[in-house]
Amino acid sequence: MTQIAHLGRSRIAKVLTDDTASNKSFDDATATLDAVGLVIVTSGEEAATHAGQAAILTIVTTGVKCFGRAAVVIDNDVPLKRRLSSGETIFEAVRAAGAEIVHSVPTDATHIVSIGEIPTKGIYVRCWWGGWSAGVLPPWDDAPLGGSSNPLAGIFAGALAVREVFANCVGRRKNVRRASVISLWAPSQMQSQEDVPPSRLSLPNRLWLVGLGHVGQGFLWSLALLPLAGAHAVLQDDQLVGEENVATGLITYPHDFETSNHKTRVAMRWLEAAGWTTSIVERRNHGDFRLDVGDPPVILTSIDEPMARIEMANAGHEFLIDAGVGHGPTDFEIAQVRVVPTTVDARTLWTAGSNRKDIERTLQQHAYREHAKSHGNCGTYSLAEASVAVPFVGAAIGALTISQLLRLAALRTTSQVLQIELGAPEAASVGVQNPGSAIGLGGVEFSFSKF
Repeated sequence: MTQIAHLGRSRIAKVLTDDTASNKSFDDATATLDAVGLVIVTSGEEAATHAGQAAILTIVTTGVKCFGRAAVVIDNDVPLKRRLSSGETIFEAVRAAGAEIVHSVPTDATHIVSIGEIPTKGIYVRCWWGGWSAGVLPPWDDAPLGGSSNPLAGIFAGALAVREVFANCVGRRKNVRRASVISLWAPSQMQSQEDVPPSRLSLPNRLWLVGLGHVGQGFLWSLALLPLAGAHAVLQDDQLVGEENVATGLITYPHDFETSNHKTRVAMRWLEAAGWTTSIVERRNHGDFRLDVGDPPVILTSIDEPMARIEMANAGHEFLIDAGVGHGPTDFEIAQVRVVPTTVDARTLWTAGSNRKDIERTLQQHAYREHAKSHGNCGTYSLAEASVAVPFVGAAIGALTISQLLRLAALRTTSQVLQIELGAPEAASVGVQNPGSAIGLGGVEFSFSKF
């Protein structure tokens, strides 16, 4: 296969290279990312909880993919709460992600993320959660953690912590000055904060997932960490794993690219290790599948084409839940999550046209002119054509989307459009509210032991 220089982390590096004010080459961008020494400090107590494990694994996975390395300061190994393909203990899963286990903060650490009340000097940002609430705190805020049984809160807090480190790395945030915390159950201040989640939750026992790349793997990451088993997923994508997908996909490893694996097989491996059953479809979905009795009532999508989303929303599923994120260096962490009942005209929620990227303008950026000089035109156009994709975005939006799926299954109101920007998640906004579902969608019940 043809190798393209800098392709591996290109979709992350493009945050630096594609900014119109940037004069950075891909070598410069890679050096900037590599200069980050990310360290997580936590206690064995928090590492033994659902939220704590979800946060640790989210931080090390997204951290290694962004910065090439990460380390975890923790004394004792503990069994994982969930069966995962990456190992049976927290040490095994951390090492499988490419991070180190250490007993003290390394001297080359540049950013320390803390989980729990750890008396460590030099902390850059703290993860915080309590039940459905999750986010980050500045290092001086010593508010104790709340209930740690919700893995979605750990995922969101961990992703937001890496987001803060990344923003500092690329020069967009000097330090963490304020708390950024939201409720994953009711993310917007426009929603009623008296909307208390049920003590027992349910997940549809059949789901259809279309698009298993950056954001789609965020869905899979969250689903596997929920404390349940026995659900079934239809996994649909027509693409093979590319070299660039290793850095952007939460559950994608180098061997998936080296062996020309399909994205569906990567997803299948991940979910089945967590106790799910799966079936795969390796062709595009144009909304042309004839649904049969027993097919999933909910379809989750994370694709780029607006018309394809509209077609799938009209295919006969009771609900479509879609997550879309920005594609450029300034909007890559802005997301919209839509819940579309079959009774709503999806054409009112998306415009049929799509904004085409100005490839020629991108090719005039310093990074692409330098790439063409050094490597000829081989791969330069492909690099320019690709969108920005950073893995902590997929993790955070995946947790938020699955939270809305659980809200839907609990027969609560849902938002036709929820918009969030990870730099200021507390400013999330919602649009028209769907009434609670008139039919039961749940099939697998579970509970978070405390909030």
